[in-house]
Amino acid sequence: MPLPDAGVLAVVAIDMLLFPQETARVLHHDGVLLWINQLGPDGPLHLPADEVADALPGTWQAIEADAGWGTWAALRRT
Repeated sequence: MPLPDAGVLAVVAIDMLLFPQETARVLHHDGVLLWINQLGPDGPLHLPADEVADALPGTWQAIEADAGWGTWAALRRT
């Protein structure tokens, strides 16, 4: 991403591939990653929050919930 290191407070990823190193690089240390799967486990790019957290460098805390037929998660560095 053509963004500076730690330059954004939020990354919103909706039904997309996860680029863990790049996401962590551009996200501010107090920032949040919103990981949204519109079709939940039935979606082709679904990843549960714990797998997203495990893929990101460092230690991350995640909160995940259902929303209609989809899922969302908010992840922060710990």
